[in-house]
Amino acid sequence: MSFTHDLKLPTYEELECPVVNVSSAALRAGSFHLAKYCDLQFKEFMLCRQEEQDPRKCLNESKDVTLCSIDFFRKVRDTCNDTFTTFWTCLDNAREGEMSFNYCKQEQRAFEQCAKDKMNLERPEAGYFSMVRMHDSKRPIPSDPFRIGSVDRHPPKLDIPNPPSLSQANEYPEAKLGMKFGQRKPWMFESKLWD
Repeated sequence: MSFTHDLKLPTYEELECPVVNVSSAALRAGSFHLAKYCDLQFKEFMLCRQEEQDPRKCLNESKDVTLCSIDFFRKVRDTCNDTFTTFWTCLDNAREGEMSFNYCKQEQRAFEQCAKDKMNLERPEAGYFSMVRMHDSKRPIPSDPFRIGSVDRHPPKLDIPNPPSLSQANEYPEAKLGMKFGQRKPWMFESKLWD
């Protein structure tokens, strides 16, 4: 990437932000609960990065993520320090340094119960972060959020072939009745379902 004199870089004051001062084992131990606790800040930051395509425009959102993370670990320290320390220490001392959760299930269960009881924060179920979730952002929409050169959006035209009719269904070997693993229903080839 080339730089010119017109490029405005942020000042040191704009970049100044406190640091989340925890080890990788502690960050891994609290990762699920942290992601749920700071979900809105994470989504706002990632939306900004995706739309703006310029990290300089997302400094405030990145500071919000950092401050939320610091707030989370302070709350964990104040409420569940013993169970959390036991859990991250177990992860840190896991076999061959892989920090696998498989070796620390009892410690993990104790921390999750403490977080649920004292912080009112449950661990998200499996697949929670893979689900599509809407995010309502207060930031204005950028003029060209996906950098495609045009603000006007037109839906793509899809060429969908016409479905086969009942007379054409006999041409397909998988449509014959009495197949080995079941039979195809004739209504699957009727074009009225596709209209």
